[in-house]
Amino acid sequence: MFTPTIFSPEINPKIERLILEDSKIHHLRKVLRMKDFDSIKISNGTGQLFFGHLLKDSVEINSQKCFQRKGEITIFVPYLREKNRFRFMIEKLVELNVWRIFIGKTDNTQNTKVDIERINSWAISALEQSGTPFFPEIETTEMIDYSIFDTCFDITGSALKKDSSKISTFAIGPEGGWTPQELSNFKYKFKISDFSLRTDTAAISAVSLMM
Repeated sequence: MFTPTIFSPEINPKIERLILEDSKIHHLRKVLRMKDFDSIKISNGTGQLFFGHLLKDSVEINSQKCFQRKGEITIFVPYLREKNRFRFMIEKLVELNVWRIFIGKTDNTQNTKVDIERINSWAISALEQSGTPFFPEIETTEMIDYSIFDTCFDITGSALKKDSSKISTFAIGPEGGWTPQELSNFKYKFKISDFSLRTDTAAISAVSLMM
């Protein structure tokens, strides 16, 4: 049976009762049709899940469990102009428990307005839908930091080998591809496929392969 999850970064192991915001209460009772004493989970985003039951405007906590990340993946992805695909990519990266997500511009990135609050809301929705205990660090940047990202994925790169799975920090290029100048700044280049992949497909595939 599906047990809803709520994201609450302020919760701690000493809390026995968490009072919910009106918007959360409305979603649980009006959308999910939950009733008093129905089971519910709370994620603090840093590896802890709290288990309890709904009671009026709060959750009564009765147990908790700690989790460890299987890997600490840091990824750079460019802005995507198509909002639905951009949202899909962010949601899947959250579900895959990516540790840090850098969102920025590249030479071939199309100009678009980026709303970090909206991106965070997408990420929260993905956490609550998937029930993961982890919430990523999300940062927007004007340009890629090659001191952090010395590895990229590109169709011109080398084929992935067994030891490539040790890669935990990498960059994904834009729809128009990396420019020659940008590619020259990367120390390592790998390819996922012999064919061109959309940015969202490449990001999700790369993370899945590196997990």
